[in-house]
Amino acid sequence: MTSISSIKKLSIFSIFLVFALYIWDIGNLDAIRQGTEGFYLQIAKEMFENSSILTPLYNGENHWSKPPLQFWMANIFYFFGGGPSIFLSRFVIVIFSLSTIIISSKIVSRVLSKPFLLIFVYISATLGMFKYSRIFMMEMPLTMLTTIGALYFYQYLENKKNALHYAALFLGLSVLVKGPVSLVMAGGGIGLFLLIEWYMFGFNSTDLKKALKCLTYSLAIASIWFIICTIKYGHEFIDYFFLRENLGKFASKSYPIRHVFQGLLIFSLPWSLYLPTSLAQVKDHWVKVKNDKFLMFSNCCFFVFFTLWLIPSQRSHHYAMPSLVFFLISNFILLNNYSLNEKRQKMMNLANVTIAGLMTLTALLFGTLLIFKDVHNSTSLTIKVITTICLLLLGSFLFVKSKKQISKYFIALFIIGNLWNIFIPSFILPYLPKKVITLIGSREISAAVRKPYFIEEALERKVHWIGGSKIRQYILENNHLYITHQVTYDRYQLNNLTNVVTSWKIWRRGVKLKDGIEALSSKNIDQLKDTVYLLENKPLK
Repeated sequence: MTSISSIKKLSIFSIFLVFALYIWDIGNLDAIRQGTEGFYLQIAKEMFENSSILTPLYNGENHWSKPPLQFWMANIFYFFGGGPSIFLSRFVIVIFSLSTIIISSKIVSRVLSKPFLLIFVYISATLGMFKYSRIFMMEMPLTMLTTIGALYFYQYLENKKNALHYAALFLGLSVLVKGPVSLVMAGGGIGLFLLIEWYMFGFNSTDLKKALKCLTYSLAIASIWFIICTIKYGHEFIDYFFLRENLGKFASKSYPIRHVFQGLLIFSLPWSLYLPTSLAQVKDHWVKVKNDKFLMFSNCCFFVFFTLWLIPSQRSHHYAMPSLVFFLISNFILLNNYSLNEKRQKMMNLANVTIAGLMTLTALLFGTLLIFKDVHNSTSLTIKVITTICLLLLGSFLFVKSKKQISKYFIALFIIGNLWNIFIPSFILPYLPKKVITLIGSREISAAVRKPYFIEEALERKVHWIGGSKIRQYILENNHLYITHQVTYDRYQLNNLTNVVTSWKIWRRGVKLKDGIEALSSKNIDQLKDTVYLLENKPLK
């Protein structure tokens, strides 16, 4: 039997391991990132450079698309770290993510009387946590603050000391990440739970008073920034934040609901493959399950946190993130707090074999990369491919052979960390290669791109940003170097105004699975790439 001291040491080791995996190479400009990360990085940078504590800024103008909590966190690190940088920005999210996963794991551990180590590694070793804990996006602050606030409210219902203050604080802060939607999430989950409780056991006025007290307290904390902005900016702020940015989501381009479901299953990998067993457990243990108060609370929060994001038209995979932790908690309870009969154990074994099979299949797919000349002509890439294939095959074998669930969690953590942090970034083409940086030198540079932040970081200086429709007029009025993509170059017929200094390839945005299969079939990886141009004005005739 493992001693308490050994478990404590292993828990500390697991925290340092997760920290090391999450922080690995986060300062790399060409690491895996979300398309809109540059937008948030630019806002945080401009707020710091303009000493704007109250108001988010973008391209020098007030920009209230999101409240400022995430930008405040970055600005604190900028202040002590010597100014804005992509490393400090992402480091903020790493520290925040690790801290909040620890807090939520401790709460769940106390409620379920299960080892902290088991829950912490289980939550950390998911694709969603790896993706969003390493980039400067709002998914982790929104997800974790709302989740922890709801978990503390559950403890408040159980009369835990100081739980009300913690619940109100975390829920109040969550509003300062994306707006009142987080209180709607928490209030909806709590309200649904209380309704079911009242239906099953009768009305409880004490719990209702606690819910109203907590939500009012949270609203009071959150409202301070909104009140100050309303007093200072009046209708300008109200129209921008509440009408344009929030209600506007319902009028934007519609995306299929399936994206959110796909996001949930993808971001909870590999543990989403245990879902069939979890659902079967509900059937097997229905009498106990329906009276499991914490499981009911977790299910209610998951249901509301998930379905709420099906309402806006602008649905995307990342809309599944707010519900991820409660989805994982509910599955953990069903698989660890209720005994598995022989049939369910076989289902679990099948799920484990499937996870191991996915590792093997991934290894085989990576092996096909060696047919591309870009890979087999590079010694370093060839070595990384072969090493990763061996690691995946070893991980697959150990995952099936391991008897302890914690061992499987650690294997998944290490495999995902290696793929996400080391292997995949090796194939990312730099947005601004070193040869281009050398060519630009100290010359004036302008960019007709979606978000110029990463160009500015690579050049370590300010870049003029050109709106696509104004680019021809801008070129006629200036004599700079210009960076633009092929689609802009062709659309605005820039060939008759500029000469191409150089061009280079980057990965094309929006590549789909069928595109990858087609490239594999034709052994032509270039069809997955986009061309970027460095242009200069043609000499005057």
